[in-house]
Parts: sequence; C-alpha cells; structure tokens
Amino acid sequence: MTPNLNKGDSYTDRLFKWLGNRKALHVKKMVEIKPKIYKIWVGNRCYLLKGYRRSNILLQQMDFFQNWKHASELAAAPTAFPTGEMSVSKLGCEWGLFPWIEGRHADFDKKEDRLKVYSCLRQFHRTSKGVQVLSIPRDPLYIKWERRLEQFKTTQEVFITYNKKSFFEEVYTTTERLLYTFSLFPWGEMEKDSWVKQQWLHGDVAHHNFIVDTSNRIKMIDFDLLHVGPRVYDEIQLAHRYLPFLEHKKTSFFQLFHQVEYPQIWLSGILVPADLIREWLYGYNKYRRGDGSLSSHLDKFEEAWSRRKLFVRYTEFMLR
Repeated sequence: MTPNLNKGDSYTDRLFKWLGNRKALHVKKMVEIKPKIYKIWVGNRCYLLKGYRRSNILLQQMDFFQNWKHASELAAAPTAFPTGEMSVSKLGCEWGLFPWIEGRHADFDKKEDRLKVYSCLRQFHRTSKGVQVLSIPRDPLYIKWERRLEQFKTTQEVFITYNKKSFFEEVYTTTERLLYTFSLFPWGEMEKDSWVKQQWLHGDVAHHNFIVDTSNRIKMIDFDLLHVGPRVYDEIQLAHRYLPFLEHKKTSFFQLFHQVEYPQIWLSGILVPADLIREWLYGYNKYRRGDGSLSSHLDKFEEAWSRRKLFVRYTEFMLR
C-alpha cells in the first residue's frame, strides 16, 4: 500500500513505491525532515530513512557499527531493510534505515544534560577505540578552521556597510593570532598516533545529535562526520557548544572538562572563536538565501563576541 506520499513530488513518490515493491518496506506515513531525510512509519514502528549522495559516508557507518560492540547502548545504529540489506541504492542515493529514538534533543543549558552528553561522548571514545574499519580521511581541525577564517574574510564588506569595520578587524586579527598558536602543536604526530590506535571521533557534537530518550538515557545520532583523529577535536568542539551557557561560570566549565587528554592543547583550542564565526557564516548564508535579518544577526554576533572576549582574556591569563 502506498500512503499519501505524492504531493507533487515525483522523486518521493517513485522512491517509496520502489521501496514497497522491491524492498518490502511498506511505509504507512512519512514526514520529510530535510531533503532526502524522512521520518517514516512502518507497521507500528518509526524509522529515519536517509539518502546519501556520497555512498562511502553511509557504508563507513555500516562497517563501523558492525564492529563497535557498544553501538546499541550509546547510539542509533543502522538497521536492516526487510530484505536483509543494510543499504539500498536508488535515484542517485545510497539509502540507510535507522531506528527512530523517541525523546528530545539534549539541552546544553541544563547541567544534567551537559554531564550526560559529555559522559556519553567519553564512553564513545573509550569503547570505539581500536575498531578496525577504514576511516574516511579528514583534515586536521586547525586546517578546517583556517578555511573558515578565510570564508569570514570574504564577508568583510558587510561589516563595512554596517559601520562595523573595527569589529570585523578585531575578530579577524584575534582569531588569526589564536589559531596560529593552536596550529603549532604537533598535529602530524597526533594524527598519526590516532590512526595507529584507531581513535574514532563523532565529528559533529551539536546538541541535536544527542537524544534524551524516554528512559532519560542519552543516545548519539548522525555519524555522517565519523572519522579517526585525536579525540581532543571532539572535546574542543563540545566545549565550544557549552561555552555560551558557561562563560559566566568559568569554574564549573573547567571542572567539567578536567579529564581531557591534553589540557594545554584543549585550552588553546577553545580560545579560538571558530564556533562564533561558524554561527555568523550560517546566519549570513541564510540571509543571502532570503531568510532572516542580517542586522539582527550581526548584533547577536557582536554580543556573543563581547562575552567571549572576557573569557579569552581570563583563559589566556591562566596559560601564562
């Protein structure tokens, strides 16, 4: 039976007809979350159906979850289609099926959620270390941030238009200085060591990738950026996600992350305001697509920067 899926979208209609006829996946209802990402109802169960243009991203996850013994405890592991296949190819995508976890996204404004998420991430790092699966290579974090800073530079005219050139220059020069210091650590050696040890990273530790289920347990989702690398990358990026809620509670912030593997490197990394630049670029690109107010987004950026400056000064003093 084909549900009311065809609302003028021939792609979706063809996909779900094919899944029902050829893969025995009989969908009663679906909701499109994003292009090629659907919440679907099959029988009395819910799933996430996700299509990948780059099949290697999904296939790596399949291999990883088959070899990670703690997958069911900590994550939404892929599940098989009714035909027994772990993935299927159709309409230019490789499709994966994942159990839908009922619950809510983690709220990083809540202390309990912050503690549980960090504990979950540490368990992931510990239990996945040594999983022998070939990783998709990814650039070191500092190189990713250097590219982001170059993207930020291309938005300079916006700041000039809004009479905020000095603000732009302060952000740019401060980030450039802090990023240069961060880049001086022996990343080549650390990357090599992580490959030898097969240290896996989640790669995208945003709040929406941690679900608090109906039993109040944390589960990780969306492993599209899964890769091998120094675990301090995940620790730095999670700290960046927590900072907006803890910049005024510095003692609590540093106590939470007191078990990081390389404290000095971690401190140097959290100083780089790459997260603020990411949010600015996200809002700027939304505006260019006709969504949102640029002036209000610029004001939010400036407010966030003023708070971060105080934190950076405090932390730099600690590093002396």
